[in-house]
Amino acid sequence: MTYLKVNVDAPVQLISAGEFISEVPWKHMSRSIENFELILGVRETVYIREEQEHFEIGEGDIVLLYPGRTHGGYQESLPGVTFYWFHFDVPTTPNVLSNEEMKRETRVMDAHLQRHGFVRDIYIPQCVRAGNGDRIHIIVNQILHVANSHYLTYHSVNYLFTSLLIEISELALSRLTSSPASPQGNVSFNKIIEWTRIHAEEPITVTDLARKFNYNKDYISRLFKQNTGMRPLEFIHSIRINKAKELISRTDMSIKQVAEEAGYTDEKYFMRLFKKIVNMTPSQYRNAYHKTFMNKV
Repeated sequence: MTYLKVNVDAPVQLISAGEFISEVPWKHMSRSIENFELILGVRETVYIREEQEHFEIGEGDIVLLYPGRTHGGYQESLPGVTFYWFHFDVPTTPNVLSNEEMKRETRVMDAHLQRHGFVRDIYIPQCVRAGNGDRIHIIVNQILHVANSHYLTYHSVNYLFTSLLIEISELALSRLTSSPASPQGNVSFNKIIEWTRIHAEEPITVTDLARKFNYNKDYISRLFKQNTGMRPLEFIHSIRINKAKELISRTDMSIKQVAEEAGYTDEKYFMRLFKKIVNMTPSQYRNAYHKTFMNKV
């Protein structure tokens, strides 16, 4: 595993981006390019080799390919394989860290964070699984919309893409550091959060959570408030609405179907809640980010 360290005082430059879909069995061509490529798996599995390293990119998997290295497919993907791709350059000379170097960097970073509470660099692992995939997918759809909308502001899409890289970096750092920048240090609460995230689309209640983890309801509520700033049901709604935003922005599902997929049986209640949280209706949200460059075979 390697990590790309990039200073983001200036935005990263996005060269091109799109969504790839193949309706037939497909294998990536063999090539070497002069810029970085970031791939985010959406459906089925992409099989890519970079030099001697092999990657299987499934749903939610993120892989970074380096410039000047030969990469290509080593196995056919199934029909329907879908992934997002981004070609980009960094504003300074790339700094690639090995696992050991990243461990040393993390120790220095922990000390720095205790004093200053922030860092000026991001760290992109060569491969990582997006546990917070819904939020990442929303940023991706915003990037693709802006990239294909011909904004007059030169850095518009570059700032959005840098935000995506920051999100990926935060995800990686949260698994490496013991700093406040990482998610809750309470291991038990991490289990509660993860279980809640996985089951958020089911009709769960605070009582269900308390019973599942052998706590009383008041204690569960305090845990959520202290660690997320939200009450349990607010947290569940936030996960559901993020899921809905991802479905609205990248599928042609009806609003009723989106509501059901997100865990809401009452479409009208879903629409009211969506507008309250997002400050626009589901239809307005869909119309806001709808331009995407798609390439397929």
